[in-house]
Amino acid sequence: MPDPLLDVRDLYAGYGSLIVVRGVSFSVDEGTTTLILGLNGAGKTTTLKAIAGIVRPVRGSIIFNRKNVTGWPPHARAREGIVMITDNPVFPNMSVVDNIKLAASPRYYRDPEEAVKEALGYFTDLAKLANLKASALSGGQRKMLAMAMAMVARPRLLLLDEPSTGLSPVMVLKVISYVRKLKEMGITILLAEQNPSFIELADHVMVMEMGRVKLYGAADEIGKLEEVRRTFFQVT
Repeated sequence: MPDPLLDVRDLYAGYGSLIVVRGVSFSVDEGTTTLILGLNGAGKTTTLKAIAGIVRPVRGSIIFNRKNVTGWPPHARAREGIVMITDNPVFPNMSVVDNIKLAASPRYYRDPEEAVKEALGYFTDLAKLANLKASALSGGQRKMLAMAMAMVARPRLLLLDEPSTGLSPVMVLKVISYVRKLKEMGITILLAEQNPSFIELADHVMVMEMGRVKLYGAADEIGKLEEVRRTFFQVT
């Protein structure tokens, strides 16, 4: 079997003396989607930030594409192909088109206009908003723009941190469809969420609780577990 694209081993990470993530280990195969599912404070975001290089691990290792990137700064990991979408992923004073051009990978696109054409072809709702500043977009539209920017960045690994936060149920369904588009392009995705609706997108699910891995397995199996259904689906 080929080596996983991402291999996280015994990860401990946090902020100063506060250790948030404790002994987390998992791997992600190329071309798959892995969901980190957990309630607020479970350690999901800190795990993603440690992988992206935003938070420095206290202990453990992060192997990406067979390289130990544990001590690498964020920009070096980004050049290697790790891209993270956070809560504020767009440039508010720039137009939709200019945001896309800025994110476009120079390795993949000879002309940024090619990236714009492809992005607006996939995310057709953005076409009518192309010349608007990102600050004029709704929260859901900004999430859509962030997905388009992620697409043209052509990452080896896309880290998505709670993309459904603050959105209506209708917009959550749209975000799920956006993520599905990225998945269909073959982009490897590691997605942190507390909304169980994203299980339908995932190949594997890792449930976190209080900074530790509580459950890990195939998405269709994890979604059937009673304790997962009670916690996340509000099943009584």
